[in-house]
Amino acid sequence: MIGTRNLILGAGLAGLSAAASLPREETLVLEREGEVGGLCRSREVDGFTFDCTGHLLHLKDPGIRDLVHSLLPRCFASVERKSLIYSKGVYTGYPFQANTYGLPREVIRECVLGFVEALLRRGESEERPESNFREWVLSTFGDGIARHFLFPYNEKLYRVDLNEMECGWVSWSIPRPSLDEVVRGSLGMEVKGLGYNPQFLYPRRGGIDAIPRALQTRCGEIRLKAEVRSLDLLARRVRLESGEEIGYERLLSTLPLDGLLRMLNPLPEPALGKARGKLRAVRVVNINLGVDRPAVLPGHWVYFPEAQFPFYRVGSPTNYSSGVAPVGCSSLYVEVARRRDEPLDEETLVEEVLEALRRVEILRSGDRIVAREVLVLDPAYVVYDHFRQQALPSILRILERYGVISTGRFGAWEYGSMESALKQGRAAAERLDGGERVSAGGRG
Repeated sequence: MIGTRNLILGAGLAGLSAAASLPREETLVLEREGEVGGLCRSREVDGFTFDCTGHLLHLKDPGIRDLVHSLLPRCFASVERKSLIYSKGVYTGYPFQANTYGLPREVIRECVLGFVEALLRRGESEERPESNFREWVLSTFGDGIARHFLFPYNEKLYRVDLNEMECGWVSWSIPRPSLDEVVRGSLGMEVKGLGYNPQFLYPRRGGIDAIPRALQTRCGEIRLKAEVRSLDLLARRVRLESGEEIGYERLLSTLPLDGLLRMLNPLPEPALGKARGKLRAVRVVNINLGVDRPAVLPGHWVYFPEAQFPFYRVGSPTNYSSGVAPVGCSSLYVEVARRRDEPLDEETLVEEVLEALRRVEILRSGDRIVAREVLVLDPAYVVYDHFRQQALPSILRILERYGVISTGRFGAWEYGSMESALKQGRAAAERLDGGERVSAGGRG
């Protein structure tokens, strides 16, 4: 059995960021796929460069900004976001709650009036935390905005009753406009700059996998096609599908937390066993299309809240990068959410998607699909339900007692950006390499 001081599971952004921050000779990264990047990967298909759905870079942390630009100087173009919502047969600006102009007048009235009534209710009553996401939406935005966008869109994405979701995660991801912005947006005075991503970076040439490939050059050994079958926290070793065993002193896992819990053998504490199968997420069917016509989509990406469309979002990378498709063509990524236990017929779903794209006139009758790719991203989005809220801190603490830091978007079981993954990997490496005590757990 070979051994290493620092063992990292997963070569996505968090794992690579950690490995790049640790001594190369003391660190080993295991990755089950044949390339690095995790969900931050790109592929060439018939002359098109496709990412795993939309991957756009937002840099606010000075340290991460310096890291990315030192890895890839002059690689990125800065783009001002142009995202839209399609509902009631019209396109409106993003976010919906501050750009209702163009919708039927009765819908605008319901949205503005509901927002004002919610504002008055909050001013008249004692402030108390909402018990679930549905309550938070009604309390924050009112009935109109909730009913016409936030309820149907989030139900389509997360595939659960919104009463089952807690609301502690929404502060950074859902823009909260002022009353003035809501009113101005209802009158056609476009409200821009709301949300965490009003501008973004994207490579001038090629796909988003430029980031993990550059990070890879700063890491020590990375073993690809090395899938972990089981993890023994007491003996501090992993067993691979090949049967090989690898010992470690400290373990940093960026694998999906639910999968990591299933790998534990033996199970060191009952609480970890009770959590197995209870952490929920949705998978996303990512349908990438190359079309032989330019500018098929009116913006960078469009949200579709209505049930008549199978997808919740459609984006067009060729609207923000000229280097991802042949001249005169467009690329699309289409995202469809499914529960992990829902049956999936990919061929039927693709036909439903193409029919809906034609119905909304993103595709025309004469358009030719000249490239196609279907990916299933599983997990794709964590469901912030009440079990996660109650159990996650304890799960992560127990793992740390046994010398395991579980981090990254799915290791920490959260909704995070690329920048967040890079920060988490770096922070985890600092904890390991900075001499912070790692418990011996059950080693005796």
